[in-house]
Amino acid sequence: MDKIVIIDDHQLFLHGLKLTLESDNNEVWVFDDPGAAVSEIEQIQPDIIVMDLYMPKMDGIAMLEQLELRNILSPVVVLSACEDYKDVLAAFQKGAMGFIPKSYAPQGMLDGLQRVLRGDIFIPAEIAVQLNALVRQDKKNKEQYHLSPRQMQILELIHNGKNNREIAEKLCISPDTVKFHQRGLYQVLDVSGASSRSKAVEKALLLGLLSQ
Repeated sequence: MDKIVIIDDHQLFLHGLKLTLESDNNEVWVFDDPGAAVSEIEQIQPDIIVMDLYMPKMDGIAMLEQLELRNILSPVVVLSACEDYKDVLAAFQKGAMGFIPKSYAPQGMLDGLQRVLRGDIFIPAEIAVQLNALVRQDKKNKEQYHLSPRQMQILELIHNGKNNREIAEKLCISPDTVKFHQRGLYQVLDVSGASSRSKAVEKALLLGLLSQ
């Protein structure tokens, strides 16, 4: 018998999956609020965590970060009805061990969870093809739009809403040096004008140079 935690804000799917897993002789806990689930998970110490990738109070990526911060080592399988595989790739980069589409047949889902419980990574073959294509494109983008480590630091701080003075203080450099590196990263990303900061972040997100 495996201890399984399910986190999903859709009640019908949540309890339908609970019944499916319980019928396969598992002990199951369900949560519709990921924030409330975190402290409970520490007590339950589940063998596996199954959660929706898109939830209003805390999405799957943020949940993976919370689990890592709390040193919760239970393997995580993310579920989604959406086909935005960039978010699926981001989940794997944050430590997810499996991805299962919500359209999957119950037996396919059970087989996927068993694979993860055995220590494997589970990705349906057709989705693995899509993820591999994204990884190749991401590598190509990073080679084409190469930013220096300092430019990346400044870009990430701009993404976090820091102004030039705050960036200078954070990096222990002068505001003029910040502007110098900004000019370089705007040139690499081919953005200009009064909204260069927002354009640079938007393009970097699109290219996969920054994560959401």
